[in-house]
Amino acid sequence: MTVLSKSEIRKIHAATLEILGGCGVKVLSPRMREALKDKGLPVDDAAQTVRFPQAALEDALARIPAQFEVFDREGKPAFVLGDGVPKIAGGHNAVFWLDSDTGETRPSRVADVVRFARLCEKLPQIDMIGIPVMPQDVPNPRETLLHAVRAVSENSRKPIYFSTDNGEINRGCIEILRGAFKGDFDRQVYGITQLSPTSPLFWESRVCEAIQDTLTTNVPIAILPEPNAGVSCPYTLAGLLTMNNAECLSGLAMIQLLKPGHPVMYANSWTTTDMRTGAALVGSIETTVCRIAAAQLARFYKTPSHTTAPNSDNHAHDEQNAWEKTFSLMASVGAGHDLIVNCGMFATGMTCSDEQLLMDAEIAAMCRRLAAGVKVTKNTIAADLIREVGPQGESYLTQDHTLKRLRSDEYLVSDLAVRGPLASWQAAGARDTTAMARSLAKKLLA
Repeated sequence: MTVLSKSEIRKIHAATLEILGGCGVKVLSPRMREALKDKGLPVDDAAQTVRFPQAALEDALARIPAQFEVFDREGKPAFVLGDGVPKIAGGHNAVFWLDSDTGETRPSRVADVVRFARLCEKLPQIDMIGIPVMPQDVPNPRETLLHAVRAVSENSRKPIYFSTDNGEINRGCIEILRGAFKGDFDRQVYGITQLSPTSPLFWESRVCEAIQDTLTTNVPIAILPEPNAGVSCPYTLAGLLTMNNAECLSGLAMIQLLKPGHPVMYANSWTTTDMRTGAALVGSIETTVCRIAAAQLARFYKTPSHTTAPNSDNHAHDEQNAWEKTFSLMASVGAGHDLIVNCGMFATGMTCSDEQLLMDAEIAAMCRRLAAGVKVTKNTIAADLIREVGPQGESYLTQDHTLKRLRSDEYLVSDLAVRGPLASWQAAGARDTTAMARSLAKKLLA
């Protein structure tokens, strides 16, 4: 899927070069400014700004690895990011939990992270686990992410995705993953850290510290700007894309200047703004349009890409939730993003639930089936069989051609969809999708 022409991509790139080469970005870390000054970038310590001349920027971006392999906790190959096949992750970083037993939205707990990780372990649609929530029941609020990373690493073998704006916490998360990983942590990738600039165009000191610390390891870094249209960047979608591009490239270039070849991801999680209410939106159709554009820009820079989906701004498991999540994930898969993170979340990414994770896994399965298309071979066309059965011939139901394919990947077997007559649905309890997801979650956890 595409929404930008080649000339439009070049226009965004040219504008990005002007921004980064002209005003540059503000870097609040003296240590980072000094390191970039040593690499030849123009640095103004009084203004705390760093500029990226075109030659230096393009040379740095050319050093980005086009793909890298990711391993599970046991040190076994899990998947490759950048191979053109989208990978989907649960989480991440919500605050609240919709309790399945009470129906109440409450502060999240470590036990919720444990349960989420165990469910993700069971779901073939989930390739990686983003930390679902920042649990609110830990003794020290600064350590919420550390407890969550530990809970995920103890309860699933799947690779882990985490994010923080704190260098010390980032180091702690990396060391937890190092302790859990049974492979060679200094050579193999088990976890990915996401680090973000602040819009418009500046880097917090603690985030710079986290970048430089991470570069002493083999942990990939996803640079994920979060500009808000009309608030921290232009209101137009082209302006939103350009701001995201400039901020993302500034981070990717800093990393490659300091450590050429370090694995990175071109990431995005912008929001549009409902100017009637002031609400930041992640499930709007405009954010979905931008998801497609971002995948195109990442390919232009030959960089693995990450976006957030499936996303919804609604606080309930309802039709709005379903259509926003389906559009956002279908577009992300269809556009060819390498890593798509946010299964299990809703309410603008503030809330998680068991039911949402199961429903999002169902959407993921459908999106992947859609992207897989139709296998057209002599055998699947089955012209010989059609001629053999002939006009008004016997049923295809008992043909070997049918029986051999009943458990193939030709048709998606749904875990949640209602299929069949009204009487059958009523006899099974007349449950809606949320109720079926709740029941399946309990079955999997048992």
